[in-house]
Amino acid sequence: MSWYWNEIGDKDSARYATTTAVWVSYLIAAVDGVIGIVSRVSHKPIAGRDELILLDAFLFTVIAWQIGRLSRAWAAIGFGVCLLELLVSIQTTGFTVGSLPRAIVGGVFLAAYGNALRGAFAYHKFAKLQADQGTGSAQTG
Repeated sequence: MSWYWNEIGDKDSARYATTTAVWVSYLIAAVDGVIGIVSRVSHKPIAGRDELILLDAFLFTVIAWQIGRLSRAWAAIGFGVCLLELLVSIQTTGFTVGSLPRAIVGGVFLAAYGNALRGAFAYHKFAKLQADQGTGSAQTG
């Protein structure tokens, strides 16, 4: 199993595929929260961000919580928000050698959300198959 593209073959591996995105979301929420609070207290932007970044922190906290609950919709929202923020970051600052580390980190985060998306959908597929097999064997037994 690779860190960037998990093999998914059952419910447990599907659940495991979502864990990286949960931790990435909590990491983003924590960093954004600290930046937002420091910006609010100091009354000036930190790293070009003001206290409105606290909304982003809240959003990523909800994304982490819901992906942890294996929500397919929130896995898709997490992937979309991560992709959008990466594209906006590249568009506003341009793509230079100096922005390469940010793009690499963004790509790794995007892969984590891609795995979460795959894992959430696979988990529900395996759960449905397991439930169908359970009701099928009960009816024939």
